[in-house]
Amino acid sequence: MTEHLRLQRIRDIGFRLQELQLIRVQTGASYAVSAINFLFQLYRLPKPTGQSLEQILTQLGAAVIARHHLPYARLSVDAVLQFFCQRFQVGQSAVKHPTYRRRENAGRAQPQI
Repeated sequence: MTEHLRLQRIRDIGFRLQELQLIRVQTGASYAVSAINFLFQLYRLPKPTGQSLEQILTQLGAAVIARHHLPYARLSVDAVLQFFCQRFQVGQSAVKHPTYRRRENAGRAQPQI
């Protein structure tokens, strides 16, 4: 998965967390950053600073393995995202963020009369 798709998945997780009222994203704030901050707080890890997305997700993967006693040595970055998407029920059929819907609707042709 590309970094752009990973960021989009994290943003979707953030949007879902707000729907579940687990986080409150202030106007102008990033859903992705809010989601990452929530997950680090949930797993009692220090906030990440100056790390790449891959390093951040690798850290979360190690915390997931430790807390849930998973029989793996490590989780891939994409597996970590999949874990959180399943945990918070974020999927292809999940409600999409309003900006995504606007882009989709703008791309559709208007019916002709």
